[in-house]
Amino acid sequence: MKQSLRPPFSPPCIPAQNHLSTNQSVLPPTGAIKQQPPQIATGVSAEVLESLPTITRTTDQQVVLVAEDVEEFLRNDLNVSRLNSIHGYLWMTGRPLNARPLQRQKMMGKDIILTEQLDLHLLHFSNRLLVKPLPEYLLDFSFWERYLCESKELHETACGLLLSYIWLICSPLDMKLAHELGLVPLDRKWPWWKTFVAEFYTRIDVNALDKVNKRFQFGELRLGRINSIYRIRFFFTHSIRGYLYGYNRYAVFLERKFAWLLGVFVYFSLVLSAMQVGTIVPPLNANQVFQRATYGFVVFSIMVVVFFLGFIAIVFVWTFLFNMVAAVWHSRQKRLEREQLRRKREGKGQ
Repeated sequence: MKQSLRPPFSPPCIPAQNHLSTNQSVLPPTGAIKQQPPQIATGVSAEVLESLPTITRTTDQQVVLVAEDVEEFLRNDLNVSRLNSIHGYLWMTGRPLNARPLQRQKMMGKDIILTEQLDLHLLHFSNRLLVKPLPEYLLDFSFWERYLCESKELHETACGLLLSYIWLICSPLDMKLAHELGLVPLDRKWPWWKTFVAEFYTRIDVNALDKVNKRFQFGELRLGRINSIYRIRFFFTHSIRGYLYGYNRYAVFLERKFAWLLGVFVYFSLVLSAMQVGTIVPPLNANQVFQRATYGFVVFSIMVVVFFLGFIAIVFVWTFLFNMVAAVWHSRQKRLEREQLRRKREGKGQ
């Protein structure tokens, strides 16, 4: 049974190309509609299909051409299942509020980092914010009818991505920044965007959020906290790499994970130096309570240093062995898969 889903905008709101100046009407006058780009069997314009990537990967990591399997590409491109799997913990990573506009992000000193992964969209760490550029196919009515309206999951996620851009682009300045950052196609101007948002608003309740993926009940999320949640929630499979593994060298891994220890040891050194002076200066040198406290703190400091050095060594060895075993297993698995594909191909050729 076909889903009764519709695109969140009407066809007149999305002309093929819009090069109108700001003092012109958003919609072309009667009789002046531009010739539409060539259509193919799917009803989707060739221009939109040409904007799609070249390849995508299936769930078993097989490479396929996007032109031959658009549905598989969409399942990958609009995949937020990882965030949905920890949705009950997202309140710890960000408040359920709209994402801040682009001009506000820049004012706060955020660097916009482009990413193609939707499950990294609007995640931030340090002074960086990850943002997925708005795909051209989400602005095409025919593409929605042909592909996105056939799946409730895809429809809700695509509506959520559009909603996130309604949060990000609220003024002409936001649109200017979006063009400069390569987030929105250059032919989508501010007058067109105002009409599009008004059209979207009439079809999707941007306050109830009942027609968008539940990931978009939250705006910006902290990547560091998501990594911690993912490591704890899926300890046996993601305790090392977490949600997004950001290390390519062990030195960087150890520096970032244990840099705070340097501060702890500095404070310990200051306290021990002060105690050392106190043991030779009267009246503390004759105070038995102070002498016992000094002795206890010295022993405690030594134990803390030994404990953390041992802990760092264990973490390093565990991480090294985990990565080595995973690399060997993955290499062997891919070799067997490629050998099977080769034999299958040769069998068909006989």
